Amino acid sequence: MRIIFKNANYIIKAAVILLTVCVNFYIYNTAMNIKVSITLFVFSVFIFGEMVFYERILKNCMKDTFVQLSDMLENVIDMRDEEVFSSIEDTLVSKLQHQTNKLIGILREKNRQIEKDRDEIKTLISDIAHQLKTPLTNLKMYGEISQDESLSEEERREFNQIIMLSINRLSFLIENMIKMSRLESGVIQLRLQENYLNDAVLLAISQVQKKAKDKNMEIELNEIDKVKVAHDKNWMCEAFFNVIENAIKYTGTNGIIRVTVQRYELFVRVDIEDNGIGIEEEELPKIFSRFYRGKNVGEAEGIGIGLYLTREIVSKHGGYMKVTSDSTGSTFSIFLPNNGKT
Repeated sequence: MRIIFKNANYIIKAAVILLTVCVNFYIYNTAMNIKVSITLFVFSVFIFGEMVFYERILKNCMKDTFVQLSDMLENVIDMRDEEVFSSIEDTLVSKLQHQTNKLIGILREKNRQIEKDRDEIKTLISDIAHQLKTPLTNLKMYGEISQDESLSEEERREFNQIIMLSINRLSFLIENMIKMSRLESGVIQLRLQENYLNDAVLLAISQVQKKAKDKNMEIELNEIDKVKVAHDKNWMCEAFFNVIENAIKYTGTNGIIRVTVQRYELFVRVDIEDNGIGIEEEELPKIFSRFYRGKNVGEAEGIGIGLYLTREIVSKHGGYMKVTSDSTGSTFSIFLPNNGKT
């Protein structure tokens, strides 16, 4: 392209010179006036000189523009949004610079997101390795010990129980990790349907009744309102189940759990209240983090996924969660958008 443009420039110059010579020769032969011929020749030289001068200025201007464009591309490469062209002037290059700066902003945000995702993956792998370490170590150790033929029947039975507990813990961890990964990656799409939210609450309560009975605990359901909201019954049941199961887990024998369903103007509120060990104030911002477990949970089973998963489910329904707690117990409140139907 550059060679074609250069050749065309030479051809145009040659054509202009040839045309100027021909016109001057014709005027000289026709007018037979030396003054007219000289004037025309000077004027022709002046026009040709102006053309060469303009071409030189245009080349310098284009050179400067390309240098600035090169600097602008360097800014893109280095992710800097510095101004090369004046942003005040309404020119094509200033508009190009504005679009380039927008692109830099998008690329910078993408890089931040990539870094964030990379850090989350590292943290997730570290957390999974930490969670798997104990049950796998127990399986290996007690599996080797159980091969000892000198063990009594009672010892063998005790070791088998520990092995089964480790297997159950692994199974529980893997099941919850699958749920979490499917929900986060969008593999599972929520199927929102207009149903009574109370039914999902009742289903969750029915699934934890045995655990509550084993601890001689009472679950009270206070249905102030019976409301329909757009929700995925299975996933919302999972969310309610996680919170109620946590309440049972961290509440002592003979405790009471109260579940209240109430409709407000914009949201439906489900409160799950217990009289358990409570949560320290400085831990409240952390309890919804993945794999986080409170300092005062003691030996209670758990891996710290339930509340994280619950918040993800509620968030994908367009809702949010709040928690209040003190030494007398905790209240987890789940808010879902209210469509006004009864």
